Order: sequence, then structure tokens, then C-alpha cells
Amino acid sequence: MPELASQSQNQIAELHDAFRLFTDATASLEREYQLLRGQAVELRSQLAEKQHALMASLERERHLELQALRQSRLAAMGEMAATLAHEVRNPLGGMELFTRLLIDELAAQPRAHRLAEQVARGIQDLNHLVSNILEYGRMPEPKLAWTSVGGVIEEAFAVVGPALNAGLRVLRPDARDVFWWLDRSLLTQVLLNLIRNAGEAMGERGTLSVAVAAEAGERLRIVVDDTGPGIAPGSARTIFDPFFTTKERGTGLGLAVARSAVVAHGGNLTLEPSPAGARFVVSLPFPATAAAESR
Repeated sequence: MPELASQSQNQIAELHDAFRLFTDATASLEREYQLLRGQAVELRSQLAEKQHALMASLERERHLELQALRQSRLAAMGEMAATLAHEVRNPLGGMELFTRLLIDELAAQPRAHRLAEQVARGIQDLNHLVSNILEYGRMPEPKLAWTSVGGVIEEAFAVVGPALNAGLRVLRPDARDVFWWLDRSLLTQVLLNLIRNAGEAMGERGTLSVAVAAEAGERLRIVVDDTGPGIAPGSARTIFDPFFTTKERGTGLGLAVARSAVVAHGGNLTLEPSPAGARFVVSLPFPATAAAESR
């Protein structure tokens, strides 16, 4: 009997040891399973990231290809337009001169005088179009000078004013005492485009206002507001692209030329939110060289 009891105890001990080994093996397998599961999750995450990066890279490559194709087409169109503009400018100059002489001779004939003025405005529009095409075809290099901002604004209105509808209300700042380092010709071209666009957008009725704010030694802001229909949200991103226009007539170069001239000054031209119509803001920095000299 003692032998039987001893044998039974040995068997129980062996079973206990076997169960313990089984439990340890199960726990080890569970740990290995959890580790492998974690690694699988991490690998899936890395794979998803790599797939996302690959798709983004392919999308960027496709975008760059389309952009390069678009730039190539724009360059070809620009070269052709510049060639045509040079050919058109010479006869336009003669037409403008003879029309002005005709207007003077018809001063005593109101109806004929009015028709001649309409012809003169048409020639002025063509000249503006040709100027935009030529300006777009070259990179502007501003020649900065200490210039009256008010004088530039008055000069722009003197040129474009006759083309604005008589029913428009125009608000201009008294900025004769505001001076800034800028290229008078380039900034005049910028304002010509902005004022002309605002007038065309409003048509026969509305308010066009120009405001100036200058922070000495910091930044000049010229704000052109109109009460027209504004810029559609879908067009806000492309409004400054060359050859993009929402008008029935026009080349879509005005804002592109204006932005190019402002950027050449080291500034920026932006479309900002407005309670009514459109608001374009010209922002010009105070040149670093001038700031250093003034200290």
C-alpha cells in the first residue's frame, strides 16, 4: 500500500509539472501572438503610409507635368501676343493722334464731337490692352524713387477716368503728402488695371474708392474697393492667373500684370474679403536699403 500511495503521489507530481509546463507554454505563446499581432498592425500602418506617400508623389508628379505643359503653352501664347502687340502699337499711335486732332476740329459739332470721343476711348482701350500684353511679356525691373503716392493715384485716374461711367461715385484719398520708394510707371500701371477692372465690374452705378495707409519705415497699403458683384468663390484662386478672365471681353492679363509689377517691388497684391463687391490690396514694403540709410 505504501508503494501504491508513493506511485500515486509521483503521478500527481508529474501531472502537476506537465500542467505547469503547459500553462507556461500557453502564456509564452500568448505573448508571442500579441507581439506578432502588434508587429502586423505596425506593418499595416507603415504599408498604408507608404501607399499614401506613393499616391501623393504620383499626384504631385502629374500636377507638375500639367503645370509644365500649361507654362509651355502660356509661354508660346505670350510670345505670339507680344509679337502681335508690337505690330499693332505703331498704327494705334497714329490713330490716337489723328483722332485727337479730329476731336479738336469737331468742337462746334456736338454729335460728331461725341462720336469722335467714343472712337478715342476705343483706341485708348486698345492701347491699354497692348500695354498689358507687352508688360506681361517681360519681367519688370522697378527703378525706385521717393515718389508721391497721391500723385501716382491722380495720374492713374487722369488716364482711366474718362473711360469710367458718369454714374459711378469715385472716392479718392488726399495722399499728396504720402511718399514712398516705388517705380512710378509700374505702380501707375497697377492702379490703372485695378481701377479699370472695378469700373467695368460695376457698370453704370456703384462706388469706387481708393484708400492709402502708410506705416513709416514699414509698409504701404493701397486699397481699391468697388461695389460690383464681387469675385465668385470658385474664381478667387485663379483670378491672378494670366489669360484667366470672367469678362465677356478681355485677355485676362490685367491682374497678372499688376501682380507681377507689385511682386517686382517685393510686395504683394491680394484679393481680400469685402462687405460688398471686390477689394484688392497693394502692399509694398519699405526697401531695406532705404531703411538702412534713414537710420
